[in-house]
Amino acid sequence: MVRAYESGEGSYPTIAARFRVGVASVRRWVGQFRDVDHVLPRKKGGGTRSDVSVKELEAILDKHPDANAGELTAAYNVGRRGKARRHASSIKRALHRAGYVVKKNG
Repeated sequence: MVRAYESGEGSYPTIAARFRVGVASVRRWVGQFRDVDHVLPRKKGGGTRSDVSVKELEAILDKHPDANAGELTAAYNVGRRGKARRHASSIKRALHRAGYVVKKNG
């Protein structure tokens, strides 16, 4: 598909119709080919890093050694309001980063 476009066999819409893909896909693959000289899948992004400190989590784990993720989240959020509160997914990412295994239920 990229070769067909690069060799001048048609416009983005023409090539898209010929290969039965979207015009945006042809545009994206041609652009990627021009940037990095291949159309292999790109690496997965890194995601959002949790800003929860491991020290705080370890202090909570000392008090609640057998807590599940929901209970750890509740303990972390005690006394925090608004944007300072964290979701269980942030707590889980921080635990994973620190090498802990997350218990899902009680």
